[in-house]
Amino acid sequence: MSVPVPDWISFDAVQTAGLDLLGLRAPVQAIGNDLFDGVTTVTPKLRYMSLVSWMIWRYAQARLPEKRSSFAEFAAAQEAAFVMANRMTRRDVNNLVGVEEADKALDSGKKTLPLRKLTQNIALNAYIASSRQLNLTSQAEHGLNKLSEERGAALAKEFDKVLHNTAYGERLAKKPSTDRISRGELEELAEPMSIVSIPRGEREILIDVLMPRSPTDATERRRLRHYALMLWLTEANQRPIEEMDIFEAAQQPPEGLPACLESSTDGFLAYVVRDCLAVCHEYVFAAVMRAVDGVYGARSAPALSSEIIASLSAAAPEKDEALGHFRILGKGETTEGLSFRTVHERVQKHCRKGRVEEGGVARWAGGLSETALYKHAQSSGDAAVALLPVAWCLASARAPLEDVAAARRSALLESGGFFQIGINAVIRPKIDEFLEDDLSYRDVMAELVMRTVQQHLRVAWKRFSAPRGKDVSVLIADTEAWSRNNGFNPGRTGSRLPMAIDWLKQLDLTDKRGLTKSGARLLKRSLDTLVRP
Repeated sequence: MSVPVPDWISFDAVQTAGLDLLGLRAPVQAIGNDLFDGVTTVTPKLRYMSLVSWMIWRYAQARLPEKRSSFAEFAAAQEAAFVMANRMTRRDVNNLVGVEEADKALDSGKKTLPLRKLTQNIALNAYIASSRQLNLTSQAEHGLNKLSEERGAALAKEFDKVLHNTAYGERLAKKPSTDRISRGELEELAEPMSIVSIPRGEREILIDVLMPRSPTDATERRRLRHYALMLWLTEANQRPIEEMDIFEAAQQPPEGLPACLESSTDGFLAYVVRDCLAVCHEYVFAAVMRAVDGVYGARSAPALSSEIIASLSAAAPEKDEALGHFRILGKGETTEGLSFRTVHERVQKHCRKGRVEEGGVARWAGGLSETALYKHAQSSGDAAVALLPVAWCLASARAPLEDVAAARRSALLESGGFFQIGINAVIRPKIDEFLEDDLSYRDVMAELVMRTVQQHLRVAWKRFSAPRGKDVSVLIADTEAWSRNNGFNPGRTGSRLPMAIDWLKQLDLTDKRGLTKSGARLLKRSLDTLVRP
């Protein structure tokens, strides 16, 4: 079914640089949100959870007004003390909110420094959602935040232990509205407020928050399982792990993986499949824009859509090399005269050996992998155009075909509707259509290039047509004429995994050698919890 898209995108509005300019990262993010709570891509330092809890507790203890503006002012002051104390003795400590302004204050030479907002968005705003997901805080009736007694209050009181005997802690207890701090007080706070070193009492509470002994609901049990998977992979690899280790384990689970961790690898596999589709489409769109720029540079005029598509879908050595790299083209073969049916059959063959359909996803032994495919697309220039149909075939192969019950609950099939290139909504029907019409591979490349452009135009028009909309168009399509309107940087959807992995390190559960003794004990405890119903 052909869906009309706007031919023209206005550029009379305020331009803005968006991130999801093809609308294909949204399904990836949706799976990521469902997979992992309590950590985001903007919450790098776990001890901020202690600071946020303590600020809420200290504010309540001081019986200050139940007003947002009053609490925000108090929180900004405490954050300023926290950041300046950390930067007082160590300028290599990063991932603090407001570092630039803190350094300016410290470099001013003044003996007494103001406690005020260091940045427009204070750390509280970045970390409060995660603190709620971790059941440390919740919204109170008066509109501010309150602490859970068993977690938030316990963490706040533990944080207060290292502060209340300091000069600043004693002064704050007497005058909660204090708005200045001396250099001597900051030097005294440098160790107790360190973002790098979490005191043992706080660390134990934070560990129980992330990986509870007794999960209270399915969300906590899922979070416990994910962190247990990370610890298990660290132990199995005998080294610190990275995001890619988790993705590779999702595609081909390692030998000895405990059964209680399998559903985590299923979820991460669904994430990788959608991520691969988004990456390949984005790098194809980047190729389109390079071609548009090339035409404009040569004749100072917009390009014709037909010439761009013909150029990008034409046979070329780099396309042959890319397909040959994945053993889709044999020795001496080229994309010239290649049929889509041949490519589809060869992809299916790569995905057939040892094929197993469980948990709403399919796996196979060896063969093609999404991470290898999107890495190649990222580094192969215009050859990404030849890899996009392979990504479609691979996504179709990942979704369950035989297990109807699994298919119904498959996160992979549920993610992405028609306008987000869903597997059931778009990919499978289009593949069937390509096969029925016996299209050449060049024709399929051309259609997917056009669909990629349509994805962008659809997103740009939707954002522009909304009330107070912004012009995010990269490409202006005026009937057959294409020209550039904005910059575009292709890439991957940021996952929460690097942050979660680093949180384990901050809790001394992992180190540069791999799993620590504390990590090994926690892994055993977590696996014991997960095998219990």
